[in-house]
Amino acid sequence: QQQQQQQQQSFPTAEQPTNPGNSRKLPKRVTLRRYLNNIVKADKSVRDLESLSLSIQMACKTISNLVNRAGINSLSTPPTYLQEGLENERIQGLIQYDYRMNSMKRLDQLSTIVLKNALRFTGKLQSVKKAKDEDVLRDRNGRAVQQHQPGVLIASTLDSKYVAYFDPLDGSGNADAAICTGTVFGIFETEEDGDGDDDYDGDDGIDNVVLGGGDGVEIMDESEDTLFNAVLQPGKKLVAAGYCLYSSATILVFTLGDGTHGFTLDPQINEFVLTHPNIKIPPRGNVYSCNEANSEGWSEDVQSYLHALKSGENETKERYALRYVGSMVGDIHRTLMYGGIFFYPGDSKLYPNGNLQLLYKSAPLSYVIEQAGGMSSNGKVNLLDVRPTRVHERSPCFIGSPEDMNEMKKYIQHDE
Repeated sequence: QQQQQQQQQSFPTAEQPTNPGNSRKLPKRVTLRRYLNNIVKADKSVRDLESLSLSIQMACKTISNLVNRAGINSLSTPPTYLQEGLENERIQGLIQYDYRMNSMKRLDQLSTIVLKNALRFTGKLQSVKKAKDEDVLRDRNGRAVQQHQPGVLIASTLDSKYVAYFDPLDGSGNADAAICTGTVFGIFETEEDGDGDDDYDGDDGIDNVVLGGGDGVEIMDESEDTLFNAVLQPGKKLVAAGYCLYSSATILVFTLGDGTHGFTLDPQINEFVLTHPNIKIPPRGNVYSCNEANSEGWSEDVQSYLHALKSGENETKERYALRYVGSMVGDIHRTLMYGGIFFYPGDSKLYPNGNLQLLYKSAPLSYVIEQAGGMSSNGKVNLLDVRPTRVHERSPCFIGSPEDMNEMKKYIQHDE
């Protein structure tokens, strides 16, 4: 018991000096609540943003616990089948795949419910709705491909000043393997007719279909809910965006348009505390992140760039390392912290326009990276200049350090 007391006393806390002979205490932690409160004191007009952000942090705490306990709570543990033989192994593989899809849907559904309840709890929102599953992905022969659609939520504040969207659990298919997942969100000011820059010409933002980023599905009919139309804005109009990473630690990274900041969930006090103020992405990295299994269908210019990274025939004269998690939040967070480039281009096989949704994946994460000094592109123009035409619309995506992005543009011709 005496040994345990000595061990406990050996770890300094925020209320204890690191040196017994020094009376100076460690600085108190800055919680996310305190951080946002200071922003509101300086600018009362962002009070609704504070309420939205606090509801997001509340949901992220619950989702983090949900993901960490998924296996314990039998949310994702597959059943055991005692079968033998090659044919039975094939059946077992199909069962595993079906169960993974069901597990993914289950976690997405629970995360969606948790986030929806947290948003409603604020009392600041007039509506919280789930976007319709409008996409059907087809292969080269026109056959529908089984694919899970995330439960995207769209919400509007009481005064209709802000409209927000959320991907409750990006990478939910990785949860069974205890690989990182995340929540992604973005917030716009509600557009008015003719609202935009001084040179507004009727469409502030480039139509994604013109850039080859649309995926061939019909554009939403005029009778669709105006709430869904309200979020169809180019990423450059975001007033806030961010993500919460669920991994070895739970980290909330977001921006209000004044730089990118990171908060880590402290399990002892169950609060997000500021651990990464004013994050800056390294000018260049030595890692590239992509699903290289699709590279056979990539265009020649993308393959030439990939070869330069792998062979060392690039500006650094060094070979890049490949790191790919398969959860966009995890790959983007690593790119933000260590530099490098993440890309998911279109291919001539299954994903002619990439496989990442523009509105609620690529655009908000690009905004976070650009606020940290990085760059983004859809392979032709800045990704944040592109206006989506549908909620689930897909687009090619390139995000990363400025020097890496500029080198990429020397291989892949851009319109800018």
